[in-house]
Amino acid sequence: MRVKRKGIKAVTLAKLLNVSIPNIYKIYERPSMDTGLLSRICQVVDYNFFTLYAKEYRTEQESDAFELCQKENSMLRNILKEKEEMYDVLMKQIKVGKSK
Repeated sequence: MRVKRKGIKAVTLAKLLNVSIPNIYKIYERPSMDTGLLSRICQVVDYNFFTLYAKEYRTEQESDAFELCQKENSMLRNILKEKEEMYDVLMKQIKVGKSK
């Protein structure tokens, strides 16, 4: 799907991966593939397919760290939003003060 979305035809993919065109169609039909080949496909398609599996194989510690990062990210976004709102209020007050 990613290859199609990128508009890369089987002929082009075969050339970029240095494999035969029939081999490309065999790759499409495989239930799995060598990580080296997947890495090369990632580079050609400019998409990291490994991230699709990363969540599945996270350790409990990695999952906890990821969850903590998500919470911190959310908190920082809220702080930034509050700061932007305060900035907008101050800018309005400055404009009102200058117009007097």
